[in-house]
Amino acid sequence: MTILNETPFPLFLTYEEVAAYLPDVPLVETVDIGGHRILPIRALAPDLESDEIHEAIHLTERENVDALRTADGELRFEYACTQLEVILALAEEQGVRAWDVVAYIAQQVFPELTLLDSTKTPVTTLDALLRHDGVDQRSFHLMSNFPLSVAPPKWFPKGGMPNVVFSGM
Repeated sequence: MTILNETPFPLFLTYEEVAAYLPDVPLVETVDIGGHRILPIRALAPDLESDEIHEAIHLTERENVDALRTADGELRFEYACTQLEVILALAEEQGVRAWDVVAYIAQQVFPELTLLDSTKTPVTTLDALLRHDGVDQRSFHLMSNFPLSVAPPKWFPKGGMPNVVFSGM
């Protein structure tokens, strides 16, 4: 598969991140996606190609790396807890898989690409994404730290993994 960018970069920054860390960036380019204000990475790097964005913008806190499928190849991206919170909240609100939410957001950031959802169907609208009634995605992706591209296995408890506390050692 063709790789569109060797080094991953964030697809978006949250409104709070921009306000706290980039006070000189005008917030007029924020986008509302499902009630969540984000700043698409294109607003910070409008003239850079996808393989150049990481040189200008990258996350400095603990991050996860994943890759989305497009009609032209693989788009690698990184995300931290702040981005993951937005993704999971939107997935829960819409009743769709978190992975498909990321594909939808990427489609909004890079409209020139044809992003594919978890069923390898081109992403069009948020409402058109496949409904998810499986396991608790917050437990699977946030607490158990599975990448967004990993589908929860059938054995994973629908309500999430229980907290296990060891004591008396």
